[in-house]
This record gives sequence, C-alpha cells and structure tokens, in this order.
Amino acid sequence: MKKKRELKLFGFALQKCGFILTLLFLFSFFTIKAQDRLEVGLMAGTSYYLGDLNPQKQFYKPSLAYGGVARYVLTDRFAVKGSAALMNIKGEESYNGTSFPNGNGNYSFKRSIGDVALQMEFNFRSYDHPFIKTTTFTPYVSFGVGTTIYQRISSDFENSSEQMVFILSLPIGVGFKYKINKWIRVGAEWSFRKTFVDDLDIRIRRNIPFEGTDDPYGFEGGTTVHNNDLYSFAGVMVTFSMFRRKTECKSGY
Repeated sequence: MKKKRELKLFGFALQKCGFILTLLFLFSFFTIKAQDRLEVGLMAGTSYYLGDLNPQKQFYKPSLAYGGVARYVLTDRFAVKGSAALMNIKGEESYNGTSFPNGNGNYSFKRSIGDVALQMEFNFRSYDHPFIKTTTFTPYVSFGVGTTIYQRISSDFENSSEQMVFILSLPIGVGFKYKINKWIRVGAEWSFRKTFVDDLDIRIRRNIPFEGTDDPYGFEGGTTVHNNDLYSFAGVMVTFSMFRRKTECKSGY
C-alpha cells in the first residue's frame, strides 16, 4: 500500500514536471545555438524535515530521496533547472525534546511527498564555456518556484480521509557541479523547500492528541512552536548532454 502511494505521488510529480521538461527540450532543440545546452539526468540523496517537531536540527532523521532533473544552459553563468522527485520525511516528539502543545510526547509521523521545482542557477565562475577548456567546475546558488504534492489528512474529526493536494513551495539551495567530459556532468546540491502550510507533520488523524475542531492541530493558545514547515534535499546528480556542441564559430555563446 505504501509503495503504491509513493508511486502515485511520484507519478503526479512527473506529470506536473513533464510540461516544463518538454518546453526545455523543445526550446533547446529548435534554438539555433542550442547544441550542448540541454542536460537530462538523475538525482538521489537524502531528505529531511524542519517544522514543529524539529525547529532547527539539520539532517534530522534523513530519508531516501530520488528523482529526475533537466537543465537548460543559458550562458556559462546561468542555467534553468527543472526537477521532479519523491522525498520522504519523518519526525517524532521524543527525538529532540520538542513537543506539540498539550501533547503526550508520543506523536510521530512518516510521509512521502512529491516535489516539482523550476529553478534558476547562478554559477560563481564561468562554467562549461565552449571555448575555454579550464571552465570544468563551479559552485552555484539556485532559487525558484515549485509545488509540493502530498496526502493531506482531513481536519474534520468525523472524517479521517486523505486528499492529494498541491501546494506552493519556494526552493533555494547551493551546489557544486563538475564537467567530466563533453557528455557527462556530475554535481552535489543542498537545498531547502519553504512551504506555506503547517501540516506536513500531521499524518494520522487518530494519533493527534487534541480535541475540538476550532484548533484541530493544537497550534493555538500562545505557543511559539507553530511555524510553516520546510523540508530539505541533499544529494548528488548525474546529467548527460543531449546535443554535441558545434565550435566552428567563436563569435558568441
């Protein structure tokens, strides 16, 4: 059952990302100077959660994350990156001494989420310039917009059903990439997804130790624990150049 849910989430993520990746491919294919500008590959690493049960600890209960990535190179300094991934997050009250208001210290959750993002990358140094052979590596920063896909538990105590939702997320990260040869690139990235919801850590309705529908998650009443949830991805990626660059003319890039 859990595997089917994960595959469904990843499928939704791929569907949402498919339009973006198709545009990147078509744009690179039909642009005159598109040779060697489109990269497609895989990403894998770990994901973790930051929220009410973990306000600040990095790499808290890391879990598996994997997906696909495509990058369209604009210049040797800028690129546009699209990605679709399945990430897993989890947490518990007893792990670091943080508790839900009025909780009993026993609450825990595990969740699979789909992540789709479109980001701009800025390279700190010239990277993969077609006529400068030494531009084989660079650190970079990335930022953009995305969507998080997950099963939201109903806040109605009479209805414990789940509904798949798509919410806004703002990804921002840092990374390093290296060009192995004219076909293969590798990289490492650490990024955060800022969301505008506070229920990523609400997984099972019957386990929530609160009563009343006015405050179904128990966050009100003057608590300072309440904040919007974040999650993070740290991992590596391998991409493959889809077109071989033509280098007859050095008049521009």
